[in-house]
Amino acid sequence: MRVLVTNDDGIESPGLVALAEVVRRGGHDVLVAAPSWDSSGSSSSVTGVSSFGEVVSEQIPWAGWPEGAVISVDATPALITLVALHEKFGMRPDLVVSGINRGANTGRAILHSGTVGAAFTAFQYGCPALAMSLDVLDAPPDSMRWDTAAMVATRVLEWICDDLGHAVINCNVPNVPVDDLAGIRQGVLDLLGTFQTSITEESGRSVPIAVAESDVIGTDTDSDLLRQGFASVTALLPVVEDPAVDFKALSD
Repeated sequence: MRVLVTNDDGIESPGLVALAEVVRRGGHDVLVAAPSWDSSGSSSSVTGVSSFGEVVSEQIPWAGWPEGAVISVDATPALITLVALHEKFGMRPDLVVSGINRGANTGRAILHSGTVGAAFTAFQYGCPALAMSLDVLDAPPDSMRWDTAAMVATRVLEWICDDLGHAVINCNVPNVPVDDLAGIRQGVLDLLGTFQTSITEESGRSVPIAVAESDVIGTDTDSDLLRQGFASVTALLPVVEDPAVDFKALSD
């Protein structure tokens, strides 16, 4: 299959390299197109830098990868996905894979995630997608277990490719050695999420924003599974109407 690999941490992220290698080892035709800057928290924003009506992009050489297979783009991951699905980077992808994000994307806070935003955008245009994240925040680079996340991604990708009817699969992996992984389990969305963006305090006209670990985690949720040492998988259906709302009085 033709697979687009993107992320929101930027083109230089080791998680992007790890995920791209997983997809390539699966025998797929891989295009890596990722932001030239860290666009974490960009959600499904379609913001980019254009020149002469075209989104600015640049081919990046990766050792062992063919020319033109890796592109740095001055745009958010959602816009990159949108452009790729309109065949501006070559053939339209059959699958979009986003990540491996540096930090968990669990709970309803995934609304703000650029990693998940790329997957949501793919779904809106009829393309299945997988969002991969590793449960780290400020860990030293040499302690990040990209290998564990890559192993889980391999398994989930095999499962997705057996049935491309799935919508968006959100997968979070604990930052543990492969042998310490408890397994892969289905999780429901936590009320908030493992990590929360919070406004710390107001200083003059600025409003400082920080990311901190949440101390409110629901039982048997995706966040809870991570704490138990499991990789969590959740199927998402973005942008759907709520049939429970009764508009009869408004219509009358």
